[in-house]
Amino acid sequence: MIALEKLGAVAELPLNETPWALENLPPFPAVATRLLSALAKEDVDIREIVKIVAAEPVFATRVLQMANSSLFATQQHVRGIPQAIILVGLERVRAITVTRAMGDFIAPAINLKTLRACWQNSLAGAILAGKLARACGMETFSYVAGLVRDIGRLALLMKYPGAYANLVAVSREQKFDLTATERELFDLDHCEAGARLMQTMPLPAELCEVVARHHESEIEGRFRMVHLVRCADRMADALGFAVVAPCEALDFAAVCEEFAACSGARFDKDPEELKMEIMFKLVAWA
Repeated sequence: MIALEKLGAVAELPLNETPWALENLPPFPAVATRLLSALAKEDVDIREIVKIVAAEPVFATRVLQMANSSLFATQQHVRGIPQAIILVGLERVRAITVTRAMGDFIAPAINLKTLRACWQNSLAGAILAGKLARACGMETFSYVAGLVRDIGRLALLMKYPGAYANLVAVSREQKFDLTATERELFDLDHCEAGARLMQTMPLPAELCEVVARHHESEIEGRFRMVHLVRCADRMADALGFAVVAPCEALDFAAVCEEFAACSGARFDKDPEELKMEIMFKLVAWA
């Protein structure tokens, strides 16, 4: 049994105060914040996106490398950001730039096994969110929503790499619920951590809702992004990309039925082929 040490005990904090576990977090890249804000608008100004990316030469180079990688499988060589928008399309540019920005955020600790597992889970969920969105005609920022859904987990891992790796190991060994174990250790789970981080950025409420509620089993109201991302998250777990295996094993076909029931759309994919496709894209990212 691996020891699970409490990092500290504090009284419940008001919402306008920073919880102790989120104090002095590594800074989220300014370019990522600007991109998320600009790309989440209903009427995206393409010139603004080009300006943001072009202002960061190193970042622009990485974006172009990713645009030409097998992760996004473009058919023509992309030579510049304006060309990328024309050839790749705004949705893929949205996905490419935010993926690159998130990757830069976690890069200092990417060699940690637990962080790699969490990042691969985030990428798998993003890829699946994009596919589910196309199946039901709701593509707008679905990939981005799937990617940032666990931004709180990544932030906690960056701040407390040893403690969080220990938390994951204990949860796997003892079959604990991961979010409950997070609350025991940090006095908040990664959903609340992520929601607090998102509140510091000028982002649409729908994206913030995804981060805060994507693990909730009952979400009222019409089918929207949070429902889609919850299905993508569970589908990623069912395909074997879970950070910690669910207490009750998830069946891929059953999750597809859940998606059909709440969205009214079918998603009939062979799970092994889908898993291999995702694994290929994860290798392309590495």
